[in-house]
Amino acid sequence: MKLFWKQFITMMCFIILAFMLFGNILIHTSFQMTLSRETRRGIEEMEMFQYALLASLEGLPDDYQAIELAITEIAKSIQKNLENPQNMVTIYDEKKQVLYQNKKYKSKLIHKKQKQFSEIWQISSQNGKHYLEILFLVKGDFGTYYLEADRSIEYVYKDREQLYDSYKAVLLVISFVLAALSFLFSIRLTNPIRKLSYATRAFADGNYKSRVKKKGNDEVADLMADFNQMADQLENNIWEIQENARRQEEFTEAFSHELKTPLTSIIGYADMLRSRKLTEEDVTMSADYIFHQGKRLERLALKMLELTYLDKQEITLQKLSVKELVSYVETSTQKLLQEKGITLEVQVMDGIVYGDMDLLQSLFFNLIDNSRKACERNGTVLFSGKQLGSSYQFFVQDNGCGIPEEEIGKITDAFYMVDKSRARKEGGAGIGMALCQKIISLHQAEWEIQSRVGEGTKVTVVFLMKERQGKG
Repeated sequence: MKLFWKQFITMMCFIILAFMLFGNILIHTSFQMTLSRETRRGIEEMEMFQYALLASLEGLPDDYQAIELAITEIAKSIQKNLENPQNMVTIYDEKKQVLYQNKKYKSKLIHKKQKQFSEIWQISSQNGKHYLEILFLVKGDFGTYYLEADRSIEYVYKDREQLYDSYKAVLLVISFVLAALSFLFSIRLTNPIRKLSYATRAFADGNYKSRVKKKGNDEVADLMADFNQMADQLENNIWEIQENARRQEEFTEAFSHELKTPLTSIIGYADMLRSRKLTEEDVTMSADYIFHQGKRLERLALKMLELTYLDKQEITLQKLSVKELVSYVETSTQKLLQEKGITLEVQVMDGIVYGDMDLLQSLFFNLIDNSRKACERNGTVLFSGKQLGSSYQFFVQDNGCGIPEEEIGKITDAFYMVDKSRARKEGGAGIGMALCQKIISLHQAEWEIQSRVGEGTKVTVVFLMKERQGKG
């Protein structure tokens, strides 16, 4: 059963039970008050009858012999003068024999065993009707007699039944009205939950933009806010998973391609050496090609190992001399640059950075090597650095072919190459900038790449002071 119907039925049950209980209590209280009033009224009337009878009997002469006849006549006279002459009156002698009875009525009150009493009463039911039975003791010098009055109080019970019937009709009307109001109230109260349910199902069906609009400040509104927060987090996680899967797929495809190209060449030239008789010049050319492609595979494997190593590595930042770092980088890149006739200009101010010497050498080696690949022969690469406030900034700038603006955000993806033929010609594997990204991230540094096609590229790397860096 849905929450809406649970709430609706529960509200209706509680409301109807409350009205029934309240109505029953009200009718019962009214009935008891009416019954008590009528009982008191009957007793008071019969007390007047008793006093009148007692006074009349005491007024008789002491030697009056026809006392029982006098009682009958006196009773008839008093009965005529009563406010309610319909009362059934019976007078008994001391032996409880009937002396006078204006109407036939069998009462068991006279036969009840009672000790000394002056007045007793009870309510009894005969033939489906209710009666008030009252018994008085009349005692004097004239003797002992019993006065019993019986009167119908059925109208009190009929009034109660009429009240119950009227209340049932009113309760029925009220129930319909309350049912309509409860229905509307339940719809309004459960509407946010329905919206939340629709949004949840939509989210489960793949609509990750599905959200609910928060209204109010109650617990349901808090639940809606929590759902939106959860949905935002899940959407981000799903996007990251999809993006990682896409990158992983692209990485696998690129890696497979990078392996396939040199392996195909190696297998082809090796098969030619094995199956044909070649001239010494052809053998040398084939062996040289196999050697260069093997070195390319070696570089690719080393880069991959380095990239995997960085993903699992934690580094401790150490105080390093900028001059010493730049000297190592200059020495390691000198041979590569000279082979292509490229000039490396170094304009570095002395200073201190905090990092790992080996990783920073790898960072700037890759940046300068990328500049080498982008430059034509006799090009220029500028490697500079300066202290700026609480940071030290390095710049690697070349006058090479440049990078299209839409490609700049992609060059840190593994195996991504702006110009694949040029990169392979220069011995590149498309992993260098991904390594740079990892190293910069480990050092909590920042970098920026600016480039224009045909003019060159400028890479800025900013290292913060040690107090603003943590453990990588």
